[in-house]
Amino acid sequence: MGALLGYVMDTVIAAVMDMSEIDTQTKTAVLRAFNKVIWIQNDLFARNYIAEKESMGDADNGERGVEEGGCPFKGLMVNGNQGVGRL
Repeated sequence: MGALLGYVMDTVIAAVMDMSEIDTQTKTAVLRAFNKVIWIQNDLFARNYIAEKESMGDADNGERGVEEGGCPFKGLMVNGNQGVGRL
């Protein structure tokens, strides 16, 4: 979702900056206002996504025995040795 918001923001910035009919002060005001909208939208997405994942994670932890936190590569075997060595 962040990539989509970034793409939309980039497209709007390019469109506004290419407009020769409006002055620099108006361009700045438009871009600042749109940036605030994108920040709010991103925050709402993050809040809803995180809240949804946490509630789903609580139900899964008891059933599947999933550990919270820690290194995702814990116990990884590389070349027969436990842990990650030099590359």
